[in-house]
Amino acid sequence: MKVRRDIEWLTEKVNAMRSFRGSLLGYVGSSPDVKQLAAKLVVSPSEVLKLDANENFFVDADFLNGVFVEVFRDVDLRFYDPRAMIELGKALGVYVGVPSECVVVGSGSEQLIDFIVQFFLEKGDEAISIVPSFFMYEKRVWLSGAKLIAVPLKADLSLDVDGILEKVTEKTKLIFVCSPNNPTGNEFGWREIEALADSCSAVVLVDEAYAEFGDGSICQKAVEKENVIVLRTFSKSFGLAGLRFGYFVANRDLAPALSEAVPYTVSTVVARFVEKLLNRFDAVKDWIEGVKSERERLIEELRSLRGVEVLDSKANFVTFKPKAGVERVYRGLLEKGVVVKDLGELPVIGHCLRVTVGLPYMNDVFLRTLKDVLN
Repeated sequence: MKVRRDIEWLTEKVNAMRSFRGSLLGYVGSSPDVKQLAAKLVVSPSEVLKLDANENFFVDADFLNGVFVEVFRDVDLRFYDPRAMIELGKALGVYVGVPSECVVVGSGSEQLIDFIVQFFLEKGDEAISIVPSFFMYEKRVWLSGAKLIAVPLKADLSLDVDGILEKVTEKTKLIFVCSPNNPTGNEFGWREIEALADSCSAVVLVDEAYAEFGDGSICQKAVEKENVIVLRTFSKSFGLAGLRFGYFVANRDLAPALSEAVPYTVSTVVARFVEKLLNRFDAVKDWIEGVKSERERLIEELRSLRGVEVLDSKANFVTFKPKAGVERVYRGLLEKGVVVKDLGELPVIGHCLRVTVGLPYMNDVFLRTLKDVLN
């Protein structure tokens, strides 16, 4: 009987997970399968232009593969290597300008979001997030049994600090702020983050997944606060979406305590690889500058098109709204083999599309195709 009850409970849990669609922060939708789309269009999958996942096309894949080969030559997979994590922490500390004991690593920022939610939230607790923003916050809070409160950005997309603080109660344990924000692309300053941290006891989690593409990080200032955590990832600027590596920065008391609770999720291979990549940051910096340059060109070109509203961006994507029917434009691009992200109907900004900043020739193809669809 107990086994049957356990199975029924598990089935309910699985069905509940499948039913999650998200509604507060942003649109949770799947992207088309490239192979299926290519077959439908009768073209090679390589001819489909996939610009919907905010990946970094400026990264030199051969360079990354070369560094990986070096790591495999150096690492003996039969043994634990505790020094790898220590040296990685030091390298990350130097990179963001904080003491190494303020750095905690994990297998991707989403795993760390889940860990932070599970650590700070219990059933009945509350978290606050700006909206529109990254849907994963809502998903993880929902799974924890806590409640998520959404606070819209202002009309100019600035942070509504007073609006957030008005929603803070004794149940509020976490406040999510994505900066630069996905999908609006704008970033928020330290003054706003500090105002939140100083005005309540909740932990302010600042997600800086796209920080390298913006005007700077708040890591060095965040470690001076007791209740600020800054989340970072190597999936965007470093182009390691397939590696799954992330980390967060917090003060000298909070970070070590959280580190004790984080599962050992980073392998020696990943640790050594990331360390080597940090030691060769000049190459990474060139990739980042390439994205920034093309982003500005893409924004300028999009704004030159009649009937297209374009948001400023400090990330590696650009969000835009064609006035001639968003769904029609999305389908038109898809039928010509160009995949962008349909964000659906969002608070504050309405129904928009989001395009990843690609290499120059990719952006040329996208812009040319968009012009054809609009006409």
